[in-house]
Amino acid sequence: MALDDPSTMPGSNCEILRCSLADRGAALGVLYRRVSGTLRAGLIADTLRDAAGGAIDLSGLWIARRRQRIIGALLTQPLAGRAAGLWAPEVEVTWGRSATALALVRAALGDLHARGFRIVQALLDDSVPRDAANDLTAGGMPRVTELVYLERPTADPLEVRLDTPPLSWTPFGPATEADFRAVLQSTYVDSLDMPELEGIRSLDDILSSHRAGGRFDPTRWRLGRVSGESGAGLVLLLSALHDRAAWEVAYLGLAPAARGRGLGRAALAHALELARPHSPRLELAVDLRNEPAIRLYQGAGFTPFDRRAVHLATFP
Repeated sequence: MALDDPSTMPGSNCEILRCSLADRGAALGVLYRRVSGTLRAGLIADTLRDAAGGAIDLSGLWIARRRQRIIGALLTQPLAGRAAGLWAPEVEVTWGRSATALALVRAALGDLHARGFRIVQALLDDSVPRDAANDLTAGGMPRVTELVYLERPTADPLEVRLDTPPLSWTPFGPATEADFRAVLQSTYVDSLDMPELEGIRSLDDILSSHRAGGRFDPTRWRLGRVSGESGAGLVLLLSALHDRAAWEVAYLGLAPAARGRGLGRAALAHALELARPHSPRLELAVDLRNEPAIRLYQGAGFTPFDRRAVHLATFP
C-alpha cells in the first residue's frame, strides 16, 4: 500500500501519511521519544541540519496523526541495490498503540514495494523494547535470524594450514570483472548466510549494494583462485568503515569446490595482511545459523562484540 495521501488504517483511528517538511521537527520528537529531553533537542536539530545538507534522507519519514497531533513516527532509508533500511516505529503510549504501529509498518512497506525495492531490513539490538519486534513482525517483517558481529586485531598474522592449496589473488577491475561475477554468483549456491535473500536481487543489485557499503576501493575486492581448478574460487570484499578506525570483511564467499579445504582461513589471513597497514582492527558480521562460518571466524581469533536481530521483508 503506497500512501501519499492521508489514510486511516482499521483499528488505528488515525491518519497514516508521509511526513511534510513542516512536521519533521515534531515527527522526530516522537521518533526520538526515548532519548532524554536535553539530548533529544540536540539530536533533532542535528538531524534536521543533516537533512537540509543532504547527508540524511527524510523523505521516508512516516507519521501517524490523530486530531492534528503526531502520535507515531517511522523512518525508512533507501540503500543501494534496491534495498532499504527500516527503523521500528515509535508510538506514544495511548489507546490503539499496537494498531497504529502496525499501520505505520504496513504503509512504509507498501510504499517501498510500489517503488521497486526488493529487500527491507530492520536490525534490533538489546536496547530496543520488545514492542518493536512485535510491531515489525505483525506488520510483515518477521524476525529471521540474528547477526553476530565479530572483531580481531590485525597486528597478529594468521597461520594457515600446511595442506591448504595456494591461492592466487587478483583485484577487481575491468579485466577481471566477468570472472569475478561468475565466481561471486557461484558462492551463493547452498549458502548458509541469509538464505532468505537468494534470488531476490540481481547480481548488479548485489554489487551496487557492496560498493555503497563502505569506502569502495577496487584493490580491496579480491578474487582468489586455486591454480588448475576452474571451479575452486572465492571472493573477498573489504571496505573501510566510515564511523570508526576499522576495516570490515563485507563479504567472504567460497564456491562449492573451494569449501572445506582451509581456503576460508587463507582468505582471512589475506584480509588481515591487506588491512594491517591501515587499520588496527578487522570486523565482520555473520548469520547466527551459519555454524561453519562461525567456527571459521572463532578459530581465526575473532571474538563477538555485538549481536542484532534481523527482521526482513522481501519482494521477489
